[in-house]
Amino acid sequence: MSPTGRRRYVTQADVARRAGVSRPLVSLVMQGSSHVSEAKRERVLKAAAELGYLDNGVATSLAGNRSRYVIGFLAQSLANLVFVDVYENLAAQLAPLGHSVVVMQGGFTPAEEDRSLRNLVTLRPDGLVVVGYAGSTSALGAAVSSIPVVAITRQIEMDGVSWVYSDDRLSSELAVDHLVRLGHRDIVHLAMPADIPYEERADGFRVAMASRGLRGRVLFPEFSARGARIAVEKLISGEDLPTALFCGNDVLAMGALEALSAHGLEVPGDVSVVGHDNTAAAAHSGLTSVDQHAGEQGRIAAGVVMRMIESQDFPSVTEKHRLDPRLEIRRSTAAPR
Repeated sequence: MSPTGRRRYVTQADVARRAGVSRPLVSLVMQGSSHVSEAKRERVLKAAAELGYLDNGVATSLAGNRSRYVIGFLAQSLANLVFVDVYENLAAQLAPLGHSVVVMQGGFTPAEEDRSLRNLVTLRPDGLVVVGYAGSTSALGAAVSSIPVVAITRQIEMDGVSWVYSDDRLSSELAVDHLVRLGHRDIVHLAMPADIPYEERADGFRVAMASRGLRGRVLFPEFSARGARIAVEKLISGEDLPTALFCGNDVLAMGALEALSAHGLEVPGDVSVVGHDNTAAAAHSGLTSVDQHAGEQGRIAAGVVMRMIESQDFPSVTEKHRLDPRLEIRRSTAAPR
C-alpha cells in the first residue's frame, strides 16, 4: 500500500527501473522473446521477483504484443450453466494459443446489455463473443464496425456479425415428436420469456403441435425455477394439468419437477417432462432434455473469432454455423397412463 493509503500495483516500468533496463525490454522478457541476452533476462526476472510483479497476459497484449489476443465474452447470465459450458470450451481453444478471454455479464434487458457491452469494449478487445444476446442494441451496431463479433446460441442478422447456434425450431420438433410418439396429446410448453431471444422454441412448439392436429398451450412463467413451480402449481390447482411438459430450458424443468413432486405427482407416471440444454443437472436427475451442443458452439466460435480477427477482409466476411440439436432420452418421459 502506498503512503497515501491507495493500492498501487507493480508495473513493468517499476521492474525496468529496478533492473536498469527499458520498459520495452521488460515486455520482451515477459513475452518470452529470444531477442534478449541471458544476462539481461536474468536481471529482469530477478527484479520482477523482488518487487512481486505478476505478468498480466491481458495487459501485455494491450501493450502491443499482437500475437496474443484479448477476446471479450459477454454472457446474458453467468448463472446459466449453458453459457458457462460455452465459455469453458471457448477458453479451452484459445488459452493454449496464449489468448485471453475477459468475461462480463450482460443482463436480461437491452439497457443492461448495452451498458455491459460498452464497458467491455473500453477494454479494447480484439474480438467479441456474445452469448444469449437479447437485442441488437446501439452498442453492438457501433462495435461491429471495428471489432469482430460472434453471436452464440442465436442468430443476429447484422452486417459484420458471425453466428453459431443450434436450430431451436428443430429442438421443439424433437421434443414434441418424442412425446406424441409416446402417446401424449395434451402438452404444455413452459416457454422462455417473450422478450429474450429464444422465441423460436415457442414458435417451433406451436408449429409442431399444429402439424399433428394438436393444440399447443404455451405459458410464459417468470424465468426461474421458482417461476416454473408457480406455473405448474397453477395448472395443478386449476385441474388443468397436461400429461406432458416441454420446458424452454433445464432451469424451468427443474422447477416443474419440484412442483410435481411437492404435490405427490409422479414423473413420468402422472406427467412426463422434457427440458432443454442437457445440462449436468438434467443428466443427474434423469431428465429427458434437448442438447444444443453448447460446448461445440464454444469450440466453433473460437475458430470463427480468430479467423475474423486475422482476416484481411474484415468486416465484410462473416460465418454462419447452424447445428442440429439432439434429444437425450432419460427416465422423465414415458407413455401416459
